[in-house]
Amino acid sequence: MPGDISKYTKYIVNEPYPEPKVEGKNIFYANLLLEDYAGMVSELTAINLYIFQHIVSEGKYNDFAELIGGIAMAEMKHLELLGDTIKLLGVKPVYANSTCPFTKLWTAKYVNFTTAIKAMIAEAIRSEKKAINQYKRHVILIKDEFIKKLINRIIVDEELHLKLLEEMYEKY
Repeated sequence: MPGDISKYTKYIVNEPYPEPKVEGKNIFYANLLLEDYAGMVSELTAINLYIFQHIVSEGKYNDFAELIGGIAMAEMKHLELLGDTIKLLGVKPVYANSTCPFTKLWTAKYVNFTTAIKAMIAEAIRSEKKAINQYKRHVILIKDEFIKKLINRIIVDEELHLKLLEEMYEKY
């Protein structure tokens, strides 16, 4: 996994991530985090969207390709941290939005495969806004202070991504 993402520091806030910890096993919290991990609005969806956008932008919109590729690396770190936390909560970090009960597997249908530059940036902006809103709702529902710290730290990165993407949108 990404582990040390130091070469992508332009795309993360300069403050350490909390170590994945939990106050105890909790299926409800795990299911909330699975939505953030691999639901429709999730790190997995963002990674797949951003890697696609990076690939189709290279050679044509290199500034956007670099930005979105760097953001994808940050999202991979978030995915890793959430997966470790879900595991500590007593659930396998599968690519589904819930495991107890098991419901919907992650699907590429969640990814918008548009290739027009303004549309791609707009989709990335929508993705970041949705993620921030979902994380904020989950912080309210989760009472575990370790998990709240982790989510709040991830939100700070997502807000940076949003700012960088909005600046890129204005450029185009």
